Amino acid sequence: MSLSTSLANALSGLRVNSRLTAAASNNLANALTPGYGRQTLEVGSLSLAGEGAGVRVISANRAASPGLTAARRNADGEAALLAPQSEALSRLGSVLGEPTDIDGLFRRLETFETTLRQFAETPESQPRQIQVVNDARDLTGILNQISSEVATLRQSADFDIATDVATVNRNLYSIQELNQRIQLLSSADQNFAILVDQRERLIDEVSAIVPVQIQNNSNDVIHLYTKEGVFLLQETVSELTFTRSPIITAAMTYDPLGGGALSGLTVGGLDISPGVGRESIQAGSLAGNFAVRDQIATEFQSRLDQFAGDLIGRFQDPAVDPTLTATDPGLFTDAGAIFDPTIIEGLSGRISVNALVDPSQGGQTSLLRDGLNAVAPGPETSDAIARQLVDALTQGRPASVIPGLSGNFSSSEMVSGIVELTGIARFNADNNTASAQGTRQSLATAEAEEIGVDTDLELQQLILIEQAYSANIQIIQATSRMLQEITEIA
Repeated sequence: MSLSTSLANALSGLRVNSRLTAAASNNLANALTPGYGRQTLEVGSLSLAGEGAGVRVISANRAASPGLTAARRNADGEAALLAPQSEALSRLGSVLGEPTDIDGLFRRLETFETTLRQFAETPESQPRQIQVVNDARDLTGILNQISSEVATLRQSADFDIATDVATVNRNLYSIQELNQRIQLLSSADQNFAILVDQRERLIDEVSAIVPVQIQNNSNDVIHLYTKEGVFLLQETVSELTFTRSPIITAAMTYDPLGGGALSGLTVGGLDISPGVGRESIQAGSLAGNFAVRDQIATEFQSRLDQFAGDLIGRFQDPAVDPTLTATDPGLFTDAGAIFDPTIIEGLSGRISVNALVDPSQGGQTSLLRDGLNAVAPGPETSDAIARQLVDALTQGRPASVIPGLSGNFSSSEMVSGIVELTGIARFNADNNTASAQGTRQSLATAEAEEIGVDTDLELQQLILIEQAYSANIQIIQATSRMLQEITEIA
């Protein structure tokens, strides 16, 4: 072997060592990066004119496990679907309160019932009349507050949908750009493993929002489409389209036929909103937030509104207060008006105490005893209307108008039923979310073991690289000395 050949071999070894060192260092730096695939280099011999001329890097590879990655992404989508639903039910359960919560709806109703019974025992007592009105205001106040929280929850879900859509569209364009760069490097036979890793992380983000399937094409270019078969990225990007609603009221809904006030989700004019058709998305945080906005919160709102309607209806019956006519509101009103079942949406946010008995609105509390439309004071000790008010609150009335309930319930039993239904849904959502997250973590762990970085092995690899580097340096030094001696002899 000539001195020039030895020197060329050593120099090629140093170049390969440099790339091996960079790959090992990059692996160690990303050892804790979720979804990172370790990089490896395939090294082979280099020949020139049929003779050995050192070593070269044949290819750079990124560790991958398509099956595990696909399963983990599916689990990501399932966990992301359930998480916002669990959080929403937790918020609704908190604002509704448990039966033992002093500021919850059940306790407010229970306090009002107790005060009403005390008033029936001493109808002449003005302090007890005032307390009935105050507790009635507290009851309507908590209903108004809960209704407001439902509206806020729907508004937040709508905002999160818009944020998710923007994230998906941004990532799709980034993936398209990476596709182009990877294609160029692949055709030039250059290393693009780092770009693939960046692309995989972007796909992970997209898949958690709207689960995708991947179609592999030539030159390591990929196409993306939803699990339901709608293309998001081919040669061009198909953007998701969604219009955020600045204000959401109880009556606002999404109607795929165009009659609703809320926006759906489309791709290239195709409606992929959950529940619309066979192309509808079924998992991911987008589907989860649609479920919160259009199902969970609206069903809860409906229960609350129907309860408010029942509460108003119990006290506007002329059989309870003979001074009322069929068109007069009773103790509770729909923003001052009689209850109209055709405009039930949002009623829990409008329910209020009749101004006729509310001193803060110029009313007289004695009308609780004498009748709301009484033209003259009645006997101070008359308890007839007061006891009928108690009976109206506690008698069994059909509860089937409240989604999930059936049978005849008193007011307190209705509230108890709503609390129970919310608690069951919350419990099931929490359990399902925990299970989905556990599955997701198990798959992520298995994937990391398959494609991730073993720091011990990488450190061992660095030691071997250092030894090879030293050997190549020694060859160069020896060659240099020999050339020096030859020069001196000459």
